[in-house]
Amino acid sequence: MEDILLFLAGLIAGIRLPDLDLLTPGLSHRSAITHSCLPALVIWALGVSPVAAGLALGIAFHLSSDLQPKSWTGGALIKFPVLGSIGMLSPIWLVANVIGCLAIFMEVASGEPVDARQMILALCLLGAGWYFLQVEKRPLLPLITLGFAILLVHAIRGGTLSVKLVWQYFA
Repeated sequence: MEDILLFLAGLIAGIRLPDLDLLTPGLSHRSAITHSCLPALVIWALGVSPVAAGLALGIAFHLSSDLQPKSWTGGALIKFPVLGSIGMLSPIWLVANVIGCLAIFMEVASGEPVDARQMILALCLLGAGWYFLQVEKRPLLPLITLGFAILLVHAIRGGTLSVKLVWQYFA
């Protein structure tokens, strides 16, 4: 139960963490540091796997939503400290980091027992439902991005692509 609570805490934090750059002196909005899988990787490397998995999933939710700005200019572009904006490579950066976040999440979740994975699935569905229906007003592109990334990570991990993908993973 402790791991589930840590995962949930990570998920909630991960949804908001990328916008921490708004409060951090020296970082521009859509900083490559916070708008990446780097925070989840650091937590994972520290050995706090449940938090890292939740953080990674929350960041993936946030980054997939950032793929639909009003226009790809100014604040919508990914920025590296010192180097500045990466311009029209920003969507590629976001998709690559959604994939990275989901790879971290799936790696951690695959080591959990079946009942824990089913609880994680329920939390994921609740978290995604809340975020994409209450916070985001246009959820189609983010959900397509997440679906694509899940299928890609699953295939790379040696899985087969099928309609039963989610159930097989969590059952």
